[in-house]
Amino acid sequence: MFNMEEFIEENLTEGYLNRAFFENQVKIFALNYLNRGQIEQECFDRITKFVEENEPYPEEEEDEEPPKE
Repeated sequence: MFNMEEFIEENLTEGYLNRAFFENQVKIFALNYLNRGQIEQECFDRITKFVEENEPYPEEEEDEEPPKE
């Protein structure tokens, strides 16, 4: 059976990781889904936590060089 909440969570987090969405976009989309009753508060919290734990994009963190003075 199709689970809308799982679909939304998976696509928002995957969309963030593949740079289809920025952090703020994911949070706004998740809030809209929460307000429409398409996801529960727990799902919203997981999505928000995932984005915050992976900000900035994981691979950017590894590639950044220290600023030159």
